[in-house]
Amino acid sequence: MVWVIGDSLAGPTGEALRAAGDATGVVVTTVEMVPGTGLASPRYFDWPACVAEHLPQVQPDVVVVVLGTNDGQGMGTANGWVEVGTPEWEQAYGQVVGLFMDQLAGGSTWVYWAGPPIMGIEPKNQYALLITGIVGQRAESRYEVTYLDTFPLFSDEDGEYTSVLPDENGVMVQVRYSDGIHFTPQGAKRLADHLLAIIATDWGFADLLGD
Repeated sequence: MVWVIGDSLAGPTGEALRAAGDATGVVVTTVEMVPGTGLASPRYFDWPACVAEHLPQVQPDVVVVVLGTNDGQGMGTANGWVEVGTPEWEQAYGQVVGLFMDQLAGGSTWVYWAGPPIMGIEPKNQYALLITGIVGQRAESRYEVTYLDTFPLFSDEDGEYTSVLPDENGVMVQVRYSDGIHFTPQGAKRLADHLLAIIATDWGFADLLGD
């Protein structure tokens, strides 16, 4: 059982992963997507509380997290409000991420965390880079967590933002919408296929994937 959770990028990615997983005959996928959410603003939506309620019911083998795109904002902490990008914010956000990883790992076998992709607008891209570094660092110290930096997956040959990339057949397709943030169906499939390939290798069913 694969449980995909996260923001508006998680929805299409999860559905694409479900379709690809169904084709293997061994992967069952369920998706929990709440647009506009993240970990920096629990008053808007509390992901740890949601997971505490649903994780025991879902009982996933694998959790796929697609979060971070909406976290470029200030946070309330026990010591007061901290502005995004400050050392205090980086510490507070890192602690929240680490605790969430531990919570997910405690109720599943493995966690795959897909970070925010490169963005076509600023300061969204600056925040995405910041969050990628923090979440990647927290994942490194946790054996049960695999972090996927999605920047290379959605960048051009020069490492810059692009809305068009080659699909599995080498045909150029639109992978991002004009807002510079969200995935088109082809973009969601690109991330889902990449995730499934990693999961299939780790779990020993790579031979069931199509060419």
